[in-house]
Amino acid sequence: MKLVIRRAEPAESQIAADIVKAVFQAMPEENKVWFSIDAVDKEAARIASGEDLAWLAVDEDAGGKAAGVFIVEFPGDSPDNMGHYAGFSEEQLQQVVHMDTAAVLPEYRGRKLQKRLMERAEAELKDMGYRYLMCTVHPENPYSRQNIVAQGYEKIWQGLKYGGKLRDVMLKRLEG
Repeated sequence: MKLVIRRAEPAESQIAADIVKAVFQAMPEENKVWFSIDAVDKEAARIASGEDLAWLAVDEDAGGKAAGVFIVEFPGDSPDNMGHYAGFSEEQLQQVVHMDTAAVLPEYRGRKLQKRLMERAEAELKDMGYRYLMCTVHPENPYSRQNIVAQGYEKIWQGLKYGGKLRDVMLKRLEG
């Protein structure tokens, strides 16, 4: 199996959304609180328009089948910019990226795809001039939490987000 990580084209936005929805549907009911997909169709529209970006893990041996996706948002001066939890200045808020959604299809798990997707996105975002990578994780999601912490993210806040779901807000600072 040859898995390749690449940036998704805007026309592949529905593929990204479909992966997220499939992963959510396959989750045990008790773990669905770990994953917030309320805005996945909005995310797909933002990827299609070029406002947000996504990276795909594709299985080249399976004709380019998408195996996983990683979506990032650029919050800018939005009140939802998680940089507010870190007390960032207006200038710093412009350098924040939300490392928003990671999803890997069940048959491709165990190949470090979430980590590889995030690393690829981080490298490109750093080259684009972004310095603060922020994400959320459910405190009881050991899989995502382990990946995020291992990549240098630190918890800066815990509370309710996404319509009342408990989340830790995580921050990684990129060096210039």
